[in-house]
Amino acid sequence: MAAPARRGDAGAPARRGDAGRDAAANRARGYRQRLAPVLAAITAEAGATPEGIAACLTRRGIPKPRGGRVWTPPDVRRLLSRLADEAAS
Repeated sequence: MAAPARRGDAGAPARRGDAGRDAAANRARGYRQRLAPVLAAITAEAGATPEGIAACLTRRGIPKPRGGRVWTPPDVRRLLSRLADEAAS
C-alpha cells in the first residue's frame, strides 16, 4: 500500500483544507511584507527593542493581523522572526 501524499509533494492530490491554509498563509505573508517598511521606520525612531516597537505600533493605531489593537513584545518578536525567516529563504 502506498503512503498517503504529503503536502508539498509534486503531483500529489490536494488534501482537504489545503486551499484554505494556503490562502491564510498568503494573507499573513502579504501583511508582514506590507508592515516591513513601517517596522524599519519605527526601529529607526524607537529603537530595535520589541518593547519599543510594540509601544510605537500601538500608539500609531496599526492593527494586528487579526484586528487587535494592542501590540505586545511577543507579537513583535514573532513578526520579526517570521520576516527574518522569509528574508533568509
